[in-house]
Amino acid sequence: MAERYDVVVIGAGPGGYVAGMRAAQLGMRTACIDGRETAGGTCLNIGCIPSKALLQSSEKYAEARNGLAEHGIKISKASLDLPTMMARKDKV
Repeated sequence: MAERYDVVVIGAGPGGYVAGMRAAQLGMRTACIDGRETAGGTCLNIGCIPSKALLQSSEKYAEARNGLAEHGIKISKASLDLPTMMARKDKV
């Protein structure tokens, strides 16, 4: 059986999912089609935000290894736990 919609939004990025939500709020029967499992688009899910989270973790690691001694803070052995760093990036 074919479904009927008033509005079909292609893409669930920042513009698409907002357009779909607004159409639904206005009472239109709405479908949103996207190739990903989660809404939000590239920036939210794999681009801007996750990469900034990974960059922040990298900066913290570099500061622990190299930047704290000038403040009189000595860390004898800072180690990198890459799986935990990547899990944090994925959680953000």
